[in-house]
Amino acid sequence: MQNRIPGNNTGNGSNRDDQVRAEHEKALERGEKRVLFHTVNGDLYSYAKDELGVVSASSHPQVRSAFGFLVLAVVFAAVAVVSIWLVAGPTSRGQGPLWDALFLTVLGVAGVLYAVRMAKVSSRAKRLRAERGIPEPSARQLDWD
Repeated sequence: MQNRIPGNNTGNGSNRDDQVRAEHEKALERGEKRVLFHTVNGDLYSYAKDELGVVSASSHPQVRSAFGFLVLAVVFAAVAVVSIWLVAGPTSRGQGPLWDALFLTVLGVAGVLYAVRMAKVSSRAKRLRAERGIPEPSARQLDWD
Protein backbone atom coordinates (compact mmCIF):
# COMPACT_ATOMS: atom_id res chain seq x y z
CA MET A 1 0.00 0.00 0.00
CA GLN A 2 1.40 3.36 -0.97
CA ASN A 3 0.97 6.23 1.46
CA ARG A 4 1.59 8.80 -1.28
CA ILE A 5 -2.09 9.25 -1.98
CA PRO A 6 -2.93 10.95 -5.27
CA GLY A 7 -4.83 14.18 -5.05
CA ASN A 8 -4.50 17.08 -2.70
CA ASN A 9 -1.58 16.38 -0.34
CA THR A 10 -0.73 20.03 0.12
CA GLY A 11 -2.95 20.44 3.16
CA ASN A 12 -1.85 20.39 6.76
CA GLY A 13 -0.36 17.33 8.46
CA SER A 14 -3.67 16.42 10.04
CA ASN A 15 -5.33 16.14 6.62
CA ARG A 16 -2.47 13.94 5.41
CA ASP A 17 -2.76 11.77 8.53
CA ASP A 18 -6.49 11.39 7.91
CA GLN A 19 -5.79 10.22 4.35
CA VAL A 20 -3.22 7.69 5.56
CA ARG A 21 -5.66 6.43 8.21
CA ALA A 22 -8.38 6.01 5.57
CA GLU A 23 -6.05 4.04 3.27
CA HIS A 24 -4.91 2.00 6.27
CA GLU A 25 -8.50 1.09 7.12
CA LYS A 26 -9.14 0.03 3.52
CA ALA A 27 -6.07 -2.21 3.61
CA LEU A 28 -7.28 -3.80 6.86
CA GLU A 29 -10.68 -4.43 5.26
CA ARG A 30 -8.88 -6.22 2.40
CA GLY A 31 -7.34 -8.53 5.00
CA GLU A 32 -3.84 -7.04 5.00
CA LYS A 33 -2.03 -7.09 8.33
CA ARG A 34 -0.78 -3.56 8.82
CA VAL A 35 0.25 -1.28 11.68
CA LEU A 36 -0.19 2.49 11.77
CA PHE A 37 3.06 4.04 12.98
CA HIS A 38 4.95 7.32 12.78
CA THR A 39 8.15 7.56 10.76
CA VAL A 40 11.34 9.20 12.00
CA ASN A 41 10.19 12.32 10.10
CA GLY A 42 6.94 12.40 12.09
CA ASP A 43 4.71 11.37 9.18
CA LEU A 44 2.09 8.69 9.71
CA TYR A 45 2.70 5.51 7.71
CA SER A 46 0.90 2.19 7.38
CA TYR A 47 3.54 -0.54 7.71
CA ALA A 48 3.10 -4.21 6.90
CA LYS A 49 4.09 -6.23 9.97
CA ASP A 50 7.22 -7.58 8.28
CA GLU A 51 8.32 -4.03 7.36
CA LEU A 52 8.04 -2.72 10.91
CA GLY A 53 10.53 -5.05 12.59
CA VAL A 54 11.06 -4.69 16.32
CA VAL A 55 9.25 -1.77 17.92
CA SER A 56 9.36 -0.46 21.43
CA ALA A 57 6.56 1.13 23.34
CA SER A 58 8.62 2.56 26.15
CA SER A 59 10.49 5.70 27.00
CA HIS A 60 13.40 3.61 28.29
CA PRO A 61 16.35 2.65 26.07
CA GLN A 62 15.44 -0.35 23.94
CA VAL A 63 17.31 -2.70 21.63
CA ARG A 64 15.88 -2.38 18.12
CA SER A 65 18.73 -3.08 15.70
CA ALA A 66 20.12 -6.41 14.53
CA PHE A 67 23.56 -5.43 15.84
CA GLY A 68 22.12 -4.60 19.27
CA PHE A 69 20.38 -7.97 19.45
CA LEU A 70 23.60 -9.75 18.47
CA VAL A 71 25.42 -7.96 21.31
CA LEU A 72 22.63 -9.08 23.62
CA ALA A 73 23.06 -12.66 22.36
CA VAL A 74 26.76 -12.51 23.23
CA VAL A 75 25.91 -11.35 26.77
CA PHE A 76 23.43 -14.21 27.21
CA ALA A 77 26.00 -16.66 25.84
CA ALA A 78 28.50 -15.40 28.43
CA VAL A 79 25.91 -15.99 31.17
CA ALA A 80 25.45 -19.57 29.93
CA VAL A 81 29.20 -20.23 29.88
CA VAL A 82 29.75 -18.78 33.35
CA SER A 83 26.83 -20.80 34.69
CA ILE A 84 28.41 -24.02 33.39
CA TRP A 85 31.59 -23.03 35.20
CA LEU A 86 29.50 -22.50 38.35
CA VAL A 87 27.99 -25.97 38.02
CA ALA A 88 31.32 -27.74 37.50
CA GLY A 89 33.54 -25.50 39.66
CA PRO A 90 32.93 -27.17 43.02
CA THR A 91 33.95 -30.58 41.63
CA SER A 92 37.57 -29.38 41.43
CA ARG A 93 37.48 -29.01 45.24
CA GLY A 94 36.01 -32.45 45.76
CA GLN A 95 32.45 -31.21 46.23
CA GLY A 96 29.36 -32.12 44.26
CA PRO A 97 28.23 -30.04 41.26
CA LEU A 98 26.15 -26.95 41.97
CA TRP A 99 23.11 -28.11 40.02
CA ASP A 100 21.06 -25.04 40.93
CA ALA A 101 23.23 -22.98 38.59
CA LEU A 102 21.77 -24.88 35.63
CA PHE A 103 18.88 -22.43 35.87
CA LEU A 104 21.29 -19.74 34.64
CA THR A 105 22.39 -22.02 31.81
CA VAL A 106 18.80 -22.46 30.64
CA LEU A 107 18.19 -18.73 31.00
CA GLY A 108 21.35 -17.91 29.02
CA VAL A 109 20.55 -20.34 26.18
CA ALA A 110 16.94 -19.11 25.99
CA GLY A 111 18.23 -15.53 25.88
CA VAL A 112 20.60 -16.35 23.03
CA LEU A 113 17.81 -17.98 21.02
CA TYR A 114 15.48 -15.02 21.62
CA ALA A 115 18.11 -12.40 20.76
CA VAL A 116 19.14 -14.19 17.54
CA ARG A 117 15.49 -14.47 16.48
CA MET A 118 14.92 -10.76 17.14
CA ALA A 119 18.12 -9.90 15.22
CA LYS A 120 16.73 -11.79 12.22
CA VAL A 121 13.38 -9.96 12.45
CA SER A 122 15.10 -6.58 12.71
CA SER A 123 17.52 -7.31 9.87
CA ARG A 124 14.77 -8.57 7.55
CA ALA A 125 12.54 -5.56 8.25
CA LYS A 126 15.39 -3.13 7.56
CA ARG A 127 16.20 -4.91 4.29
CA LEU A 128 12.52 -4.86 3.20
CA ARG A 129 12.19 -1.15 3.99
CA ALA A 130 15.32 -0.41 1.95
CA GLU A 131 14.09 -2.50 -1.01
CA ARG A 132 10.65 -0.90 -0.97
CA GLY A 133 11.80 2.66 -0.25
CA ILE A 134 9.86 2.81 3.00
CA PRO A 135 10.89 5.30 5.71
CA GLU A 136 12.33 4.17 9.03
CA PRO A 137 9.73 3.87 11.82
CA SER A 138 10.08 6.14 14.81
CA ALA A 139 11.33 4.81 18.14
CA ARG A 140 8.51 6.72 19.82
CA GLN A 141 5.15 5.44 20.97
CA LEU A 142 2.42 4.12 18.69
CA ASP A 143 -0.22 6.54 17.48
CA TRP A 144 -3.40 5.42 19.24
CA ASP A 145 -5.71 8.09 17.80
